[in-house]
Amino acid sequence: MNSKSIALVITFAAVAIALNVVRIPTIFYPGSYFQFSQIPIVIAFFLFGAKVGVLVGLLNLAGGLILFPIGAVGLIVYPMDFVSSLLMFAGMWLASKFMIYYNESERFPMLKKPAVGLTIGAIAIRAGIMPFLDYAVVYHILVPLILGKSPPETFILGLVPAFVLYNIIVPLYVVPVVYVVATKVSKHLKIEMTLFTNFKANKNQNSK
Repeated sequence: MNSKSIALVITFAAVAIALNVVRIPTIFYPGSYFQFSQIPIVIAFFLFGAKVGVLVGLLNLAGGLILFPIGAVGLIVYPMDFVSSLLMFAGMWLASKFMIYYNESERFPMLKKPAVGLTIGAIAIRAGIMPFLDYAVVYHILVPLILGKSPPETFILGLVPAFVLYNIIVPLYVVPVVYVVATKVSKHLKIEMTLFTNFKANKNQNSK
């Protein structure tokens, strides 16, 4: 990794770690928060690719545990936050591939608006996978292992709708912000957005 990549990782990780202090409690999901630390992580993915994004996410995970500890719960919250960031980017990546394929199609007019397509992709993957991880991994493995107690099964089942709703809401505010900020940064710094390099090339080719 060159010095430019290292500087990018450090910069985005510092912003992500600092944003861990901003937490908005959810009403429908006890013990969960809406937070903004995922935004710099996904921006790094968006602009510079998976390698930089993963490193930013890992540094944010470590920085959160060290600088903003929330007790034993942090051993669950921060790693799962990182996993959900990876799922959102996976959804955005798949959506970008879908948009490349159906670029000129009239069947999916929403795909002509990248922010909409990316948000749908992020929601589909995150909300399609994270609730299962919350149910099976968090509450049946991590909570008993780290906190030393197992919640009643009825309590866990009652939280399933909250798992789904939470993982739908987060991409709804993260992805549009990521898209707007990444687009502005790429224009200002004259950076080609890694996620859309092939998308733009395909679009230009089809327009000829």
